[in-house]
Amino acid sequence: MATDITSSLPSNILTMEQYEDRQAKLAAKEDDLGRDAFLQLFTTQLKNQNPLDPMDNEAFVSQLAQFSSLEAMTGVRTSVDAMAEDSKSERFLLGSNLLGKKIELVGGTVTAGAGQTITSKANLTVPASSGLFRIYDATSNALIYSETITNMPAGGVELSWNGKNSDGEDAPVGQYKLDLSVTRGEESSTVPLVNNQIIKAVSWDSDIEEMKIEMEDGRVLSMAEVGRIKI
Repeated sequence: MATDITSSLPSNILTMEQYEDRQAKLAAKEDDLGRDAFLQLFTTQLKNQNPLDPMDNEAFVSQLAQFSSLEAMTGVRTSVDAMAEDSKSERFLLGSNLLGKKIELVGGTVTAGAGQTITSKANLTVPASSGLFRIYDATSNALIYSETITNMPAGGVELSWNGKNSDGEDAPVGQYKLDLSVTRGEESSTVPLVNNQIIKAVSWDSDIEEMKIEMEDGRVLSMAEVGRIKI
């Protein structure tokens, strides 16, 4: 009559079947099995294997290969994380150099007033008989200054404001909106203006792993949206 040797094993010794069952339950958990836990489980298996049914060579080599693969993946992940941190630091260093610089953006508001001259650009696809250039207070929307321009040619047109109101007095420093409407015959249309915006801050968007640029008018841009940077 065959003797069941497993019944005489100490309670802390697992049979091969018991170990495989425990390993399957661990694998089913939500969290991935870590390197230290894997190694501990592997050595426990070797210590407590059934002497009548030891692990065969193929299973042993297979688990060693799994452990080596886990070690390699851990090393790669560590390297990638370090590279990501270095890249973030380099981008922030670049961002700090951008503070106070100007970029050209369509529309928005500009900081002006106190006799400071600013320029804006318009691109006319066809000539216009006249144009009306207006400056508004960005907070109250009150008209601060207006100027009529005649015989505007096609192409790039530069418009300037000396920071004074219609009475020739210095307007207070603040945010202003610039507007240009042109007349061709009996038709009138608004032309988009390109203004210089000052970079006020930079921030890091952790969701997309990208640096963001915050402008003086409150707009937030990605580096891909920046076409030209000026002093």
